[in-house]
Order: sequence, then C-alpha cells, then structure tokens
Amino acid sequence: MDEPKSNALFIAGLLSKHLKGNLTPEEASELQAWIADNEQRRQLWDDINDAGVQQVALKLIAQYNENEALEHFLARHSPHTQPAPEQRIPFLQRWKWAAAAAAIIFMAGALYWFQSQRQAPAGFANNAPVTDISPGKNGAILKLADGSSIALDSLANGVVATQNGAPIVLDNGALVYGRGGNKNNEIAYNIITTPNGRQFRVALPDGTQVWLNAASSIRYPTVFDGKHRNVEITGEVYFEVAPDARTPFQVTVLNNSRIEVLGTHFNVNAYANEESQHTTLLEGAVKVISLKEHASDLSRKGIVLRPGQQLQLSETPRVIDNADIDKIMAWKNGLFDFDGMDLKYAMKQIARWYDVEIVYRGTVPDIKFYGKISRNISLAGLIKGLNSTGVHLNIEEGKRLVVTQ
Repeated sequence: MDEPKSNALFIAGLLSKHLKGNLTPEEASELQAWIADNEQRRQLWDDINDAGVQQVALKLIAQYNENEALEHFLARHSPHTQPAPEQRIPFLQRWKWAAAAAAIIFMAGALYWFQSQRQAPAGFANNAPVTDISPGKNGAILKLADGSSIALDSLANGVVATQNGAPIVLDNGALVYGRGGNKNNEIAYNIITTPNGRQFRVALPDGTQVWLNAASSIRYPTVFDGKHRNVEITGEVYFEVAPDARTPFQVTVLNNSRIEVLGTHFNVNAYANEESQHTTLLEGAVKVISLKEHASDLSRKGIVLRPGQQLQLSETPRVIDNADIDKIMAWKNGLFDFDGMDLKYAMKQIARWYDVEIVYRGTVPDIKFYGKISRNISLAGLIKGLNSTGVHLNIEEGKRLVVTQ
C-alpha cells in the first residue's frame, strides 16, 4: 500500500530541517528510524549528505518560496495527473520548480512519487528511468615511468610513488610533485589518464596547475630540465602555467598542434571524436601552431591569441573574439552549461561524465538545450529536465542512454 501523502511530506520536512541543521533530537530519531527501514533510504541519506548536493539544495531553497515550489512540484509529478505541456520555455526554467521542491523534500517525497509513477496505470505517460547512474567524481590512473599503474580514486593522502628522487604526493584529491633531482640523468615520463566519469587535478614539477576533464590525459616529465617544458595532452585540459621566461611551456595536442606559452591560463578542448580543437585563453598570451602536413600557412606559422579569444582549429582555423568563458569553463566549475547547445554535443558531454553509451533510435532530434545545472546531479535527475524539451531519454541495462524523439 502506498504511504499517505502526509507521511511523505512529514519525512520531507524532516529532511529539509536536517539540511538546514535545525532538527530536534526527537525529530532526528524519527528520521533515523525512517532511513534505517530499507537500503534505498540509506542510499538516499548518503546522497543527501554529499557536500556538493547540499550546496545546490541550500541555494535553491534560499532562492524560491518553499511552499509554492513544493505545491508546483506535487502538481507536476502526481501519479494521477498528466502535466500540461509548456511551450518554448528552456528546460532548466521549466524544471527549476521541481528542482527547488526536490531540494526541499530532498528526494524523500520525490522518491515516493517517482515510485508511484513507475507503477502508474496504463495510459499514464511514464518516462521515469528504471535505474539511475551516479555522476562522475575525482579520480584518475597514474602510469609511472616503469610502466606500472596506480589507481588514485581511493588512496589516502600521502606519498604514492617516487620518480627519479621526486616524491609524488596525493593531497586532498590532487597529485603534487615534490622537488627532486634527476638521479639517473634520464628523462622519466608519467601519464595521468581520467577515464569516463572521472576528473582530476595535478601540480606538475614546475608548479603548473592542471585540471583534466573526463576522458582526458596528460604526459609529462617528472623533472623539467631542458630548454622547454613539454607536455602532451588529449581530451579537455585547463592549465595555469607557472611563469618561467627562461623555460617556455609547450603543450602538444593530439600530436597535431602545439601551444607555446610563458605563463598563462588557458583551456584546451581536443577530444578525438569532436570536429575541431578549441583553445581558449583566459590570461596572458599563447601561440597555437598546427602540426598537420596539409594545414594552412597561417596555422603552421602560428596564431597568437589574446585574453578572451578562442581558436577553433579545424580545416579552416577560426578565431572567436569575446568567447563565452563561463560556458567554456563550466566543467571545471562543476557545471553543465547547455545554453544554446545542440543535442549531439550535449550528449557527448553526458556520455563522458556519466560513462554511458549514447544510442539514437530513429531520427536524431534537431533541438538545442538552454540553461546550467550542477554536474553533481545523478543521471536520472538530469534526464528529468531534458525530457521536458521534446527529446526522450531512458537508461537501459549496460549503461546505455537511449535517445528518441
């Protein structure tokens, strides 16, 4: 038998009070009893206590009227009512009331109504996924010079390896290279790779800070002792280069372009399955040189970027003035920024972050998404917003995300 709505709302209220830190001891006992009842609720409790989730929820609670948001949420997601279509409203605006209410009841009431939807009678439009997939997280694989590999996802803080006398320290989710001599007078290279569903940060031996998005890699020497500081990357990587005028910093991208820089902040998006490579300059100056045999003379001589510019390097290079820096850097700041993004490009981002296979059934919808949302949200939560745009997404077995119109 379904729980009474009043009981679901009562639990929702307790969860909201927990989130705000004002539960009484008696209420805390009642809430703990409810959580201990089954594994699904215990998993819910773990999700609620994630710091990133709490931050998003508290922001939503502060932004919207709680009662109005909750009322709107219940009206839209009752298992016995079909919400009226809303036209030409960006999906994240349409979803914000549901998101606000979900923050308030923090998935307790939502869990009840979503379960009711899955058991709805014939004729009710049921787009709820049968499962869910957690968002990506910090983690990477470190490949040492001797070919051995270390998974960094679950290691505790401390020294994880030593390369040519230099300690490699894991410090609160980032890898930091200490000072050390080149004992063997040989150049030793390390590689950090982020699989799908992972991101990571590393401080290189010269102090350069590097952030890797999902499905990316960087190869670098454990000691910079030549005329240049050379690294190689794939995927999407953001650099804050330590200044050193005597030793210029160089980035080789997918073996087909090179970025030359002294000290600056820039982002490189160079996934092999994208049509072009994008280099975006935030501070300083860089020169981007194409290494392709059939590149244009301009590309081979090098194109210098100023802050705020983006170079789109493909068959014909294109410099974009006043690039949307917030949108480009959204991934590093923990966000999806889908504003004006077409479906296929958005799906590639989703595939990398949630480590899913994208399958299109039928005609690929020609639509664009609008708005921003935290990358800490689960895939089912993201789908709920995207499904309101006219595209339908469902999670199937084998971590497959099916797209239909």
